[in-house]
Amino acid sequence: MNMVLFLSSISFGEIFVILLFVLIFFGADSIPGLARTLGRGIRQVKNATQDIQDEIIKTSTDIKREMNANRALEDAKNAIENPIKDFAQKLEKSSEEIKVNMEKELEDETKPSLSPETSKAYSPTPKKPIVPLDQQDVDNDEE
Repeated sequence: MNMVLFLSSISFGEIFVILLFVLIFFGADSIPGLARTLGRGIRQVKNATQDIQDEIIKTSTDIKREMNANRALEDAKNAIENPIKDFAQKLEKSSEEIKVNMEKELEDETKPSLSPETSKAYSPTPKKPIVPLDQQDVDNDEE
C-alpha cells in the first residue's frame, strides 16, 4: 500500500530521469545482472517471510493441539475421578449408617432387662413338645 502511494507521487518524468541515471551510472551491460540480483534478493526476502509465517502457523497449531490434549486429559481425569468420589461418598454414608445402627444395638443390649413380673406377662406360654405318632402314648388318645 505504501509503495502505491510512493509511486503515485512520482511522475513519469521523474521515473525517466532515475532510469537514465541508472543506465549511465551502471552501463547497459551490467543492468540485466543487477536486475537478476535484485530479483533474487527480493525472492529470498519473500521466501524468508513465508518461512517465518509458516513457522508461526505451525507453532500456533502445535500449541492448540497441546491445549486440546490437555483438555482431553483433564476430561479423562474427571471421568475417572468423579465416579470414585461418588463411590467414596456413598461408602462414607453407608459407614455412618452402620455406625449409627451398631450404636443403637449396643444401647439396646445395655438397657436393663425387664423385671421378672413384666417378663412373665410377655413370656410365651410353654408349648407341649412335639412327639412323633409312633412314640405317643395310647392312653392320652383315650382321654
